[in-house]
Amino acid sequence: MESEFVALAKAGKEAEWLRDFLLEIPLTSKSMNSIFILCDSQATLARAYSEIYNGKSRHISLRHDYVRKLIKSGIISLIFVKTNENLADPFTKPLTREVVRSTSKWMGLKLLE
Repeated sequence: MESEFVALAKAGKEAEWLRDFLLEIPLTSKSMNSIFILCDSQATLARAYSEIYNGKSRHISLRHDYVRKLIKSGIISLIFVKTNENLADPFTKPLTREVVRSTSKWMGLKLLE
């Protein structure tokens, strides 16, 4: 779970940078919705929304504070996605042929038969 939380903090940092960049462009409106980040770990989501962090690692505590700040300020919103619907899985772990085909179809990739 710690590695997923580190990845969530990094994705939040990138989302914050992207939002700030888009707000600097004069063609965009000054109000912007939250950037949605999909996560398939309920434990990571629970930790992100929790006000209390009682962990022993300082590096995770700093990231927890940062993610909480992003959520409270409305920069990011976290959404749970079921593991079997996670489009990033083919890039991170071995899967069955059928799961790779279905996720590839959801991504809009053309399959060679």
